[in-house]
Amino acid sequence: MSTLAPPRRGAPPVLSRLGALAASLHAAERKVADYVLAHPTDVIYLSITELADRAAASEATVIRFARRLGFPGYAAFKIALALELHAAAAPLPGELSPDDDVAAIKEKVIRADIESLADTLALLDDTALQRAVEALATARRIEVYGVGNSAALAQHAAALLMQIGLPIVALTDPHLQVMAAVQLRAGDVALAISTSGSTRDTVEALRIAREAGATCICLTRHARSPITRVAEITLLAAARPVVVGGHQLTGRIAQVAILDVLTTAVAIRRGEDSLAALARGRQAIGALKRF
Repeated sequence: MSTLAPPRRGAPPVLSRLGALAASLHAAERKVADYVLAHPTDVIYLSITELADRAAASEATVIRFARRLGFPGYAAFKIALALELHAAAAPLPGELSPDDDVAAIKEKVIRADIESLADTLALLDDTALQRAVEALATARRIEVYGVGNSAALAQHAAALLMQIGLPIVALTDPHLQVMAAVQLRAGDVALAISTSGSTRDTVEALRIAREAGATCICLTRHARSPITRVAEITLLAAARPVVVGGHQLTGRIAQVAILDVLTTAVAIRRGEDSLAALARGRQAIGALKRF
């Protein structure tokens, strides 16, 4: 069965195109199509793994499904679907409207953040958190991986844990990540941050770190995602993102909160060592201010 040409200007909308094509899809792809047609709004918030689970299909089938529709991959399909829904319907739940003033934006964004934190409080597993704290507190070397939007979170994690005396570095270039990961060994820790859990570069760096013998931790939003299959310890951060024009704009505050929890718990676990490191850092900064 030949692959369809990519959608062009003036091509039928995604859902219309899908409805016309559904009958000609293979059985596994048809399961995905049926789910998308029945739950289009839900799909734009689902990772590839979550859609595969809900449609009782494989991730490879979801990718083939997106390509049959003429998209290069699942992400491009979701973007097109989100834009179509945004243009055709009332604002989605949690979506900001062009008519919202600053007060309304404040209300929606902060309430979404509060809900994300409350969800994370219930979702974050105490046993996994304790294991992560112990691994970080006793590590010989710690590397944090994150690319794209997660790169800033990786750097933030490194800054937080460095100030309490941990031997940590943030790596946000995919090539540097794998070159560093292969040098790790038992007693080292690799912490990978990926909101989707499906970022190939980050998953690959963590896989290499695990093969090298390091303890591997992931911080992600999705419990069933490729990165959780590589990590030994999974820390889950919930998200109630604010949506602008069909695109998720925010939703990372819970990940920042988990990094705060890790830093505080590790500092308490290490006791005087972390307090001494904090004191040295503040003295060094104070010296700079005198220039």
